[in-house]
Amino acid sequence: MVQHWLIFFFLTFPLAGLRAQDERYYRQIFTGELPKVNDDVSVTRGPQFIVSGPRYHIDLDGDRIEEVVISQKRDGVDWLEIQNSSGRSLFSAKLLASGAFSTLYKIRLVHITPKAKALLLFLDEGRTEGRRFESTARLFILSFEGHEISRATLTQGPHFFHEKQKQREQYWRRDFTVSVFDINGDGSREILVHFNHMQRVLKYRGHGEWERL
Repeated sequence: MVQHWLIFFFLTFPLAGLRAQDERYYRQIFTGELPKVNDDVSVTRGPQFIVSGPRYHIDLDGDRIEEVVISQKRDGVDWLEIQNSSGRSLFSAKLLASGAFSTLYKIRLVHITPKAKALLLFLDEGRTEGRRFESTARLFILSFEGHEISRATLTQGPHFFHEKQKQREQYWRRDFTVSVFDINGDGSREILVHFNHMQRVLKYRGHGEWERL
């Protein structure tokens, strides 16, 4: 007898749910809530989770009013956002990291030419663990000219830190120094990332473009 009641239950209630779904569907058809065949259906896909990290208050464009540089996690991906003093977004861009626990931990504003500035972003790219351990940190360069922060260009620079441990106890660590100075005396400062005899030089060519020499 119990088996007959169970069969009746599983056959009756799913059919009731299907009838309710059919009624809602046909109601949407008659009221015009469903899109027509030729209608454009737009889907808004924004980040579901935004977590703000460190906030840096700094006058980027020299107008004596500080902008706010914000490090964010959007759905687990590192982003940089710059807002003015009123909270309006001036610039945002993605910072690609390679491991877990990545974070933007330091920024530095430097003058490259009399008109161009660069905001150096020091991003800890996190670490990867498993059969081997690896941790890296990379330099990103946000360059802009005059007061045009909204037209800034983000350039991915070289690593300035690299730590790695392989199998068989093989381990090495490279902690680079980041310097900014005019190497050839042409009035434009270069970015130099160096460790012992390893040197990586970036030359600004204008309009947000950098060349690795």
